[in-house]
Amino acid sequence: MHKIISVLGALVLLAGCASSPQSAGGSKSPSKQKAPAWVENPRSAYPEAQFVSAVGYAKDRETAEKSAVSALIAVFGQNIKGETRISERYTEAVRSGAVTVTEDSELNRAMSSSVSMNSVVGAEIKDVWEDGAGTVYAVAVMDKLKASSTYSRLLETNEETIASLRNIRAEEADTLDAYARHDLAAAIADTNQQFLNVLSIVNPAMAAAKRASVSSGDDIRLECLRIAQTIPIAVTVTGDRDERIRSSFADVLSASGFKTGNSSSRYSLEVSLSLSEVALANNDNKFVRYVIDSKLTDSATAQVLLPWNVNGREGHTSVPEAENRAFRAAEKKIRSEFGGKFTGYLSQLAAKR
Repeated sequence: MHKIISVLGALVLLAGCASSPQSAGGSKSPSKQKAPAWVENPRSAYPEAQFVSAVGYAKDRETAEKSAVSALIAVFGQNIKGETRISERYTEAVRSGAVTVTEDSELNRAMSSSVSMNSVVGAEIKDVWEDGAGTVYAVAVMDKLKASSTYSRLLETNEETIASLRNIRAEEADTLDAYARHDLAAAIADTNQQFLNVLSIVNPAMAAAKRASVSSGDDIRLECLRIAQTIPIAVTVTGDRDERIRSSFADVLSASGFKTGNSSSRYSLEVSLSLSEVALANNDNKFVRYVIDSKLTDSATAQVLLPWNVNGREGHTSVPEAENRAFRAAEKKIRSEFGGKFTGYLSQLAAKR
């Protein structure tokens, strides 16, 4: 089987597939070689009926190959690029095994390997040529027939994974796990839309036939929000002032669609804040150290799902202002650092399914 080259998301081509005339042809100097026909017109070597091709050039081979890939991507249009966040999510899901590309072990190994190299599915560098004056040319090519088969199979297996992720038992319907699984399904659906866009170029008829069966990431995200609204998370904070710390944690939960609940909620986020004055030698300013300890708990299993803590020190000419600065610093870290931890935790839930 022809070696498949990675997921669409990152769109950077594997350079190792290329071979240069200089290395393949022995001692013959590139400066004495005539430019291959593909340099001026890649379709002369790779007919449009069978291939999608594009040429790039630069002062070095690596950059020339990337230029060729960029030119090839331009043939498909900007809509296949997608957002980096989506591409990274799908790529990580493949790496972790949360997404099994296919039961075909050979294709699965090739896809998993190429995902780790951040490449583009079905494309390869076919040739590289140096003009002897410091410019390197590369041609990126996609075989339409092979790409049609590859993208068709990827669409089908990804849709199977989406269906599996969304097949949740009734007793687990309103849980963080259900939310995480739908969130991953939405990311896979977004990637399938990208794959479908490529397929529409290499095989329009096949793309049209499959379009109705490809899931919508936006529709699945609406289900994510519905699930989030059914599982409010209680937030309690000791040592808070004017609910500043509680509001910061609530903002993180709200960003993912969750509401804050009361003590009857299945999930609770318990937080403690402590402030203490710190004296520094040879410094007239007043310093306050803050320590935040938190844990997200599932009362149904009595498990701590996500522990998180942070600390720091802030100073000013007065203790009250040093404390205000400590609160501001803590609020910022909660929104950024805890926000990242919470999002990462939800992603891991889907990977452990």
